[in-house]
Amino acid sequence: MAVTFQVYSEGATIRIEQFGDNGETLRSLVIAKDQVKTVDIIKDFIIRIDIGEGPLKNIFVDYRLVTYPVSDSVVDLRTMIANMLTSETNDGDAPSELTQQNILFKVQDIATLLTTIRDKDTDFSLSEPSRVDESNPNLVYRGWHAAFGDPSVAEWAIERITRINDEEIHEWAFGHKNQISIWNNRATFQYAPYDHVPV
Repeated sequence: MAVTFQVYSEGATIRIEQFGDNGETLRSLVIAKDQVKTVDIIKDFIIRIDIGEGPLKNIFVDYRLVTYPVSDSVVDLRTMIANMLTSETNDGDAPSELTQQNILFKVQDIATLLTTIRDKDTDFSLSEPSRVDESNPNLVYRGWHAAFGDPSVAEWAIERITRINDEEIHEWAFGHKNQISIWNNRATFQYAPYDHVPV
């Protein structure tokens, strides 16, 4: 039986596949990278992966039977396997654990940036509104548009200010500043304090 091996790096682990004559998988072995103590060469063609559990637990691979990764010598293959354990940017066919953590940190940074942009965009109420309806002095509507300012298009955030005696009550269409309302329909909407929690 002509047995062959393939060695892959997968994040925090190394996977060794053993194949038979017809290419069928005979065994699949997964080793945690932090478990590997050394990778060295013995008997000219044999690579030993020492997992620190004694000689009987070591993993031995004949360089001549390894079809992936392709290497020029036993030393070359030993170096490739060692690099799978230490690479900070890429572990062959999969990102290293450190790279995955760096990607996660960058995604979190992007999420924070997008939140900042969103919060800045929704704070448009600090600027002058695009439209103001003061036809009723005790009921004023103020609107901020998102695109072209078309009063018949759902692109408006609408604030309603109600005056009752000496008080002003500020409410927003549907309780939010999302620019999705139609200015022409402002009198028909439900209004609530900004970011209120419905009960």
